[in-house]
Amino acid sequence: MKIQLATLISREPRWFFTVILLLLFMCFPSGNHIFSDSVNSQHEIETHQPRPAIGTRGLGLSRAFISGADDATSPLWNPAGLASLDRGNLIYDFSQGAFSLAYPINPIGTFGINLLDLNLSDRFLVNHDSNPIGTFEYGYNQALLSYARKFGPVQLGASTGYSRAPYQNSLWAPNYDIGALMTLSPHAIVGMQIRDISGVSIQDKNGIVLKTFDPQFAVGTTLIPHQFVRWHASFNTVPPSLGTSVEIVTGPLSANVGSHFSFDTGTPTHSWSLGLAFKQWGKQTYYTFLNENNLEYKHLLSIGLTFGEPQQTSDRLRNEKVKPISSNTTPIETPQTPDNLKGAESDLSSTTPHVTPQTPDKPYPEKVKPTPNSSLKKSIQIAKKHNISIELMLAIIYVESKFNPVAVSKTGAGGLMQIVPGTAREYGLKVPRYSNKLKPNFDRKVDERFDAEKNLNAGLVYFNYLLEKYLNNLTLALGAYNVGPGKVRIRGPLISRGKKYAESVLNRRDLYKSDRKLLEKDLKRLEVILKN
Repeated sequence: MKIQLATLISREPRWFFTVILLLLFMCFPSGNHIFSDSVNSQHEIETHQPRPAIGTRGLGLSRAFISGADDATSPLWNPAGLASLDRGNLIYDFSQGAFSLAYPINPIGTFGINLLDLNLSDRFLVNHDSNPIGTFEYGYNQALLSYARKFGPVQLGASTGYSRAPYQNSLWAPNYDIGALMTLSPHAIVGMQIRDISGVSIQDKNGIVLKTFDPQFAVGTTLIPHQFVRWHASFNTVPPSLGTSVEIVTGPLSANVGSHFSFDTGTPTHSWSLGLAFKQWGKQTYYTFLNENNLEYKHLLSIGLTFGEPQQTSDRLRNEKVKPISSNTTPIETPQTPDNLKGAESDLSSTTPHVTPQTPDKPYPEKVKPTPNSSLKKSIQIAKKHNISIELMLAIIYVESKFNPVAVSKTGAGGLMQIVPGTAREYGLKVPRYSNKLKPNFDRKVDERFDAEKNLNAGLVYFNYLLEKYLNNLTLALGAYNVGPGKVRIRGPLISRGKKYAESVLNRRDLYKSDRKLLEKDLKRLEVILKN
C-alpha cells in the first residue's frame, strides 16, 4: 500500500497536496478540543521546557543533526535540510510514532509534513515492558508543515504547525521554526535553527498554563575529511548542550557513535548513542541505541522509502529541458572540477581546435579557435556548449555505447549516452511508451534517443545537472550517471558498480590525454556519427 501511494504521489504531484491537506484536517483539532489520554497529573507539570528531540536518525547522531539533516525528518532538526531532497521521501519512526513525508516540486521548492505521536499507546505494536522498542515521552503531539528551497550553496527552510503537551486537558497551539544550511565546500557544511520562536504556551480549558516551550537556538557543523568519514557537531544555547558524533559510511551501510553533554542544571550530564543505517533500492532503515539514564526504552527504529523521479534542478537546467535539445541551444556554463578542467589542456593536432584551460580568473573557456582544416567543428561546439572537456565527453560516450548511436542496454537505455526513456523525456526528447523497452523503435524521428546529436546534448545536460548536484565531485557525478542519483548520496560514497564505472570513464579520459592519435581518431569517429 505504501509503495502504491508513493507511486501515485510521484506521478501526480497534486496528490501530494491532497495527502497533506487530508492529514492536517485529521490531526489539527480546533482550539477548544480537549485531550484526556495522558497519565501525567497537573502537579507534575514543569512550565518551562525545551521541545523534546524526536527522530531515530538525529538521536543516533547524539542530536548533532543540525547541519546533516537531509531527509523527510529534517524539519524536526533543521527545516532547511528538506532542500537537499531531489526525490520524495517517506519515513515512519516506529519507536516514537512519527510520520514524515517530503516531496520536491520544481521550481517552487520542497514541502514536508511531520506528524508526531500517532501511536495510541506510545508503544510499537504492544504497550508492555518487555517490548524493547519505544518512546521516551508519552502523549506529545505535533503536526508541522514545512517548506525549504536551495539558493546556490545556501538552503533556507521554515516550519509552522500545532503542538500539544503530554498532560490532561492540553490544547493545541501554534509554533514556528526556521533554519539555514550553507555548504562552504565539499568538505564542510554549517547550519543553524531557531525552534518555537514564538514562545508557545499550552493551556487548559480554564486558561491555566500547562507548559511553555522556551525558544531554542542551535548551530551545527559537518566536516567530511574523507569520503567515508563524517564528523557532526551541534551546540544548543537553550538549554546549553553539546552533541558530537563520528559517522562511517561505506556503500549502503553507515554506522556512528556519539556523545551528548547537557549543562542545564549546572552539573553536566552525559549520554551516548550508537546508530546504524542501511540504504539500498530506495529503502532506508535506521536503528539507534540511546543510553540516557532517564530513558526506560533505549532502542529506536524507523524505516523509510524514497520515491519519484529526480526533481531538484536549477532554473538554468529547467530552461534547457522544456524544449527539444539541439546544437543551436544556448551553451550551459557549468562549474568544473579540477579533474574535469585538466582535459582542456590537451594540445591537439592542427585539425583539432584548442580549448584554453580554465583558471580562477577565467571561470569559463575562451572561444574555440578552429583551424582552417578543422573537420571536427560540431563535436567541439557541443563540448564547448556544455563546458566539458573533449577527453571526458569522449570517454563517457566510449564507456556507455562504444560510439554506437543505436545501442540498447539490458535496462532499456539507448543511444550514444545510453539514456533511459524516463530521463530522456524529462530532458526534452520524444520517446514512445514501450510495452517492451528492450525493443525500441530506432527511427530517430519516433525515438529521439537515436538521434545522435539530440542524445548527446541531452546526456550532457543531465551529466552537468549531476555535477552540480554532487558539488562538482566528478567521481560522484559519474557514478550517479551510471547507477542513478537515488543510489548516491550528495557526499558519497559510491556503491561498487558506480565506482567501477567512474574509474572506467576516468581511465579512458586519461588515455585520450596521453594518446593524441586515439583522441583524434575517436573525435573524427564521433563527427561522422553526428553528420549522419
